Amino acid sequence: MIGTTLSHYRVVGKLGVGGMGVVYDAEDMRLPRRVALKFLPQELAGDAEASRRLKREAETIALLNHPNICTVYEIDEHEGNSFIAMERVDGVNLKIHMARTALGDADIVDIARQVAEALGAAHTAGVVHRDIKPGNIMVSSGGQVKVLDFGLARRFMIPDTGEVFLHGSTIPGRPLGTANYMAPERISQAPLDPRSDLFSLGVVIYEMATGRLPFGGASPSETVTNILEKDPTPITRLSPDRSVALERIVTRLLAKQPDERYRSASDLHDALEAVHAPQGFFRRFLGS
Repeated sequence: MIGTTLSHYRVVGKLGVGGMGVVYDAEDMRLPRRVALKFLPQELAGDAEASRRLKREAETIALLNHPNICTVYEIDEHEGNSFIAMERVDGVNLKIHMARTALGDADIVDIARQVAEALGAAHTAGVVHRDIKPGNIMVSSGGQVKVLDFGLARRFMIPDTGEVFLHGSTIPGRPLGTANYMAPERISQAPLDPRSDLFSLGVVIYEMATGRLPFGGASPSETVTNILEKDPTPITRLSPDRSVALERIVTRLLAKQPDERYRSASDLHDALEAVHAPQGFFRRFLGS
């Protein structure tokens, strides 16, 4: 693909490969900008269902307009293979950022707060990401965070009853995603709930704070059992210098039952903001 011209894009390199797609670095020959082009993996290039999911991903992101969410420019086709042209985000994913940088509490809170803002915008628009993990969170050299890869996202509706209903089709069978970051209700395939994204963000924050996964096991099945049945080791036991306030937020995010977590990404954002606020403001959101 490198050196190939697709529509008005010239491919100059490869940015990454994942189970849901291959992403290339490209130059837009109409506008002075670099873009990212996401294709299906080669083994799925001719798969009609996979192509439909890629188109749905583009349509889903197009619903969202937020500085912490990667922007989609268009969906096009090359030699029968659909691709998404999207914003090329400068920086590294959070997994690499954690390996390179010693994160203080303020850094962790800032990253988590920006992800919460992105999730708040998505949930307000009726979109659940369903795959929040360090590999899908980009951090720029200036500290700006972008949430990427809505390939597993689902749209939902909240009618007057307050119940959440899936909008459109879903994929039957085993849950898709990365086991270490899945909420219990995702594993058990309970009805769609936006608060599953908050659980996943809780796992990410725990990992930033301790360098470990809260439920990691020796095998995927052990990880699943840990998520469903076990509580993680408290953050301050593993990292005594971490804030107790941050630990309380993560403990609430990792609750097995969605009703025991924050009601919304907005509530989580407020709690994160309160970590470095005066004590009275802090108590308001953590109930301490």
